[in-house]
Amino acid sequence: MTNSSRGIAIFILVAALTIFLMACWLAYQAVGWTGFDRVISESWGFVTLLDVFLGAVVMSIVIFLSEKKPLPAAAWALGIFLLGHTVSALWLVQHIFRSGRLTRV
Repeated sequence: MTNSSRGIAIFILVAALTIFLMACWLAYQAVGWTGFDRVISESWGFVTLLDVFLGAVVMSIVIFLSEKKPLPAAAWALGIFLLGHTVSALWLVQHIFRSGRLTRV
């Protein structure tokens, strides 16, 4: 992969993450925590949140098994729990770029 294509990929990833964070901020501004309260008061909303949490745990395990150093793995895992699976997608893309293919995931 050339430096210019890496630069383009990094730009796209940063732009996507920025848009995601802006959308989260706008959603919070629109409904505040009352929207979150409504989600967890519903049975399926609560189950959905548990599903997302389980996905974060599983993806964190995959990252810890794939990364060579524990500190970057911990940073990625923390990012998943704070920002969601957009971070999982970013890790997967950078893992593919770094290794040149999808391996051991």
